[in-house]
Amino acid sequence: MKQISIIGSGFSALSAACYLAKAGHSVDLYEKNNTIGGRARQLKREGFTFDMGPSWYWMPDIFDKFFADFDKKTSDYYQLDKLSPAYKVYFNEGHLTIGDSLKKIIQAFEEIEAGSGAKLDKFIAEAQDHYRIAIDKIVLRPGLSPLELVTSETITRVDRFFRTISQRVRRDFKNPKLIATLEFPVLFLGAKPNQTPSFYSFMNFADFGLGTWHPKGGMYEIVLAMENLAHSLGVKMHTNSPVDKIIVQDKKAIGISVKGKDILSDVVLSGADYHHSETLLDTSFRQYS
Repeated sequence: MKQISIIGSGFSALSAACYLAKAGHSVDLYEKNNTIGGRARQLKREGFTFDMGPSWYWMPDIFDKFFADFDKKTSDYYQLDKLSPAYKVYFNEGHLTIGDSLKKIIQAFEEIEAGSGAKLDKFIAEAQDHYRIAIDKIVLRPGLSPLELVTSETITRVDRFFRTISQRVRRDFKNPKLIATLEFPVLFLGAKPNQTPSFYSFMNFADFGLGTWHPKGGMYEIVLAMENLAHSLGVKMHTNSPVDKIIVQDKKAIGISVKGKDILSDVVLSGADYHHSETLLDTSFRQYS
């Protein structure tokens, strides 16, 4: 058993805490704010409640797989509602309604650009193929090497890593409203459509194919669910506990300093932003200026 200190309490930190505790380690999580959740925190003021960060629930299968790893279901913690319509995209002139089924979205596309409905159906079928490969073969790998992208299925689709989302969309669609709508989902990856391989159209399937959902009670219900699970696994959470420094000895992280108190650990894991995490290290140990 190892003593593990985790910095932050967003989805990644909570997820890591659960898996590490399940593996038999002693896990302490340190959060600078008075509530957990990271970007998914909640704000309550003057009788109103606000989700601070994410507002859409995409890729429900990812959450299902997470809780299933602990013999749980999302329905054990929160109720999901599929939004109808999913959302609306507003332009300088008019808007496009994204329905709660691919059939409705195809019809909406067809009304804007004749012939685009059939093209969208084909595009989403391709995106679904990408989604299957991405989720089953790539996403759950540790991300230690670009070679992890190389599988028997990605090799046969290698051209899709050299053509961008923008190029792929513009090949079949001409109306600027439809182009903008199809380029939109990849922005959630923090990427630009004209710099992102078309393979990442799997985000379009996550959107149009799997739909947009919302937990009853708000996105913070997911945080509460993960907190509940973490507590049941023995994870100890410390709020109002800003980490001042990651302690390094002989080029190895051996602990953290919280409010001036040193806490030794076998492993230090940061769920905070990369940049913030690096500021907790002495300059000589940082990857970037």
